[in-house]
Amino acid sequence: MTIKTKKYPALYQASLELFANFGYKKTTVEDVADRLDMTKGNLYFYVKNKKQLYEQTINHALTQWKDHVKKAVAKKTDPADKFSIMAVSAMAYIEKNAPLRRVIMNDPKIFTLSPKEDRFSKTNQAAMAILKDILEQGVEQKKFYPMDVDQVTVYLFSVYMMFLIKTYVKADQGSSKKLFKAALDLNLRGLLTNKNNILTG
Repeated sequence: MTIKTKKYPALYQASLELFANFGYKKTTVEDVADRLDMTKGNLYFYVKNKKQLYEQTINHALTQWKDHVKKAVAKKTDPADKFSIMAVSAMAYIEKNAPLRRVIMNDPKIFTLSPKEDRFSKTNQAAMAILKDILEQGVEQKKFYPMDVDQVTVYLFSVYMMFLIKTYVKADQGSSKKLFKAALDLNLRGLLTNKNNILTG
């Protein structure tokens, strides 16, 4: 790992906090450089401009989110447990990450249901792959009913995106927590072959 590569996490964290606190328009490259005790010229060694810095910062934050969920899922063996922990850990992560939440609220287009408008499609595809792997394992073990895994993955991920939009873009957090549990119970109940084995209570 090069020195340049090692500096990216600190750069992205500082940028995320500044974009969260002051918004995209008010945050300058100089602000980020000052936070890192760098010169503006040195910062341009890592990014071309503010727009690139912003997009890479958000992508890095979303990747960390995805990696957190993947690590939590890897600790479970049963596909139903994996499905539950995937959903719960994803929501717990964003609840604890105030800077990311504020950036999302200030930039509604981070989450979109349109693939053509998805600026972070590569990261979202990686997140969908976690879900797809769980569904495939569940079907293979006969814990989940036989299904078109690709189509169900797209459906469930779309539901997840709609929930994120409702909660953090529309800022309807009050009703969303109850909705989240109801949706998780409903989706898991629909996937299971044994309908009495509900694990989210």
